[in-house]
Amino acid sequence: MSSFSDIKRLGGGVMMFLVTIFLAGCATYNTGMYPPPELKKELESLRSKTTTQKSIKYTIKKGDTIWRIAHNHGVLPDEIIKENRIKDVENIKPGQELVIPRGVAISKEIPERKASTYTKKLNESFKWPIRGRILFGFDKWIDGYKNKGIDIEAVNGQAVKASKSGVVALASDTPDGWGKVVVLQHDDGSYTWYAYNSKILVKKGDNVLQGQTITKVGSTGRAKRDKLHFKIFLRGVPVNPISHLR
Repeated sequence: MSSFSDIKRLGGGVMMFLVTIFLAGCATYNTGMYPPPELKKELESLRSKTTTQKSIKYTIKKGDTIWRIAHNHGVLPDEIIKENRIKDVENIKPGQELVIPRGVAISKEIPERKASTYTKKLNESFKWPIRGRILFGFDKWIDGYKNKGIDIEAVNGQAVKASKSGVVALASDTPDGWGKVVVLQHDDGSYTWYAYNSKILVKKGDNVLQGQTITKVGSTGRAKRDKLHFKIFLRGVPVNPISHLR
């Protein structure tokens, strides 16, 4: 009788897990939106809540980048890009006027970086965060969900490097199923995502350089072995990292 009850409870737990993954997959991947719903509140916390103004106008100054403008106004780069229909983030000019959606004061959690740092990082290519065998590729099905990144085989405690210079948008062990996660925002409006880590070595708002160690490999969350789950988001849409890594 006890065995039957245990099996029944296990079956119910598995079913709930699959339903959760299915719903998260639909919400996250089918819409092509970023950030995923389960991380929305975490990333929203990057913004200061000192004002409720819906939008403001901003005139671009010499040395400005989309990244710098976004963080000086406490919004995500993608929001400025979409609001102003910017096709090339490197082709913005002094004197050009932008609409800043949901304009707010800069969050004190995010330190402003010097203009010289921005211009040097715009043309960086994405680099491998770790080297290892690809366990699961992009768009492959894993345990009932479609993989929107790549899973790289690694050893527990192995150093995970920032694929590209940027700022830590999220450092958390709360996202359901992903274990310990770090998300980086980059100067060109892209994002990289590092999941299943055993240890996080950075905090939200930190500036990181390409190649800097940001986490240690692990098997937290739903990972069944030591590995890194790595994603790249361009214009808010997850893309195959293999096509962009150098």
